[in-house]
Amino acid sequence: MNLSSYNFYLPDNLIASRPKKPRGTSRLLVVNRNSNEITISTFDKLLDFFNPNDLFVFNDTKVEPVYLVCKDHNGSTKSFLLIKELDNKSWQVLTKNPKEKEFILPDSSICFLSQVPNSRDWVLTFKSNVREIISLYGRMPLPPYIKREPDKEDFIDYQTVFARFAGSIAAPTAGLHFSKDILRNMASMNIETDFLTLHVGMGTFLPIKTEDLDNHKMHKERFYIKKSLISKIRKKKDKGERIVTVGTTSLRALEAYCINKKQNGEFMETDLFIKEDFSFKLTDSLLTNFHLPKSTLLVLVSSFLGYELTKKCYEIAVKEKFHFFSYGDAMLIL
Repeated sequence: MNLSSYNFYLPDNLIASRPKKPRGTSRLLVVNRNSNEITISTFDKLLDFFNPNDLFVFNDTKVEPVYLVCKDHNGSTKSFLLIKELDNKSWQVLTKNPKEKEFILPDSSICFLSQVPNSRDWVLTFKSNVREIISLYGRMPLPPYIKREPDKEDFIDYQTVFARFAGSIAAPTAGLHFSKDILRNMASMNIETDFLTLHVGMGTFLPIKTEDLDNHKMHKERFYIKKSLISKIRKKKDKGERIVTVGTTSLRALEAYCINKKQNGEFMETDLFIKEDFSFKLTDSLLTNFHLPKSTLLVLVSSFLGYELTKKCYEIAVKEKFHFFSYGDAMLIL
């Protein structure tokens, strides 16, 4: 498959700018890989599709408020996405068309923008500890397809209720659907939950630029998986109990763990790009949102579900006016 195979028409009004509230009230498209049956449901019916002792695996990464808005000396605003901490006063950043080199923070202090020699990378340097600035003035780093500035609501909406370990610049969005009540209901039904950590990086924001998917290079992301989780997964699979990965980040981490030869119980890095004909080892079912055309996440979903069935599901989702992307509705692949 080439990149153009993963394009589809999506009306702008189907891109969610706010989530459904309260959590867990979104719509749910359910597709069975064995029967090809597609059902339109709601997220509050999610647990009807599972049995006691099935295991849901969540990504407990925490999104940091690394979106900063500054002003130049002319009073014009300039936004920066802090994507990589270099030291306690410098971060690599993403920004558009920078024309100035000095910017004023909300506390009236100055920060300085410089370009890394022989590269397209930009670095923002501060006079004080960046972590303190982020905690005071940082906003949640909403994806660029949400055409508004982040606000106070996003501090709650764009964070899972089980977020624990800070390090992401984007949310594991399938997990946003789960409320504390839903998690309690899972426990009462003896449906098990466990966690891994994958810190979502800048690859989330970057499109595929090559028509031949084999030429696309993923950015590395850091992840951590307990050895006990892998042991639990394998025992459950031996018993015929299902492993449900919540989100593409959880799926990617599990499958990268299988490929990584170290498996040493520490943080690892992966640049795994899951595409057609990938052999999945640890995942039986996937809960995910609806993804961007021509994106690595859509390619991943297609590799798990199958290209033709993925295409059919997305056509139905558009026709039935499901909401797409980070704050959109959910899709369950059985």
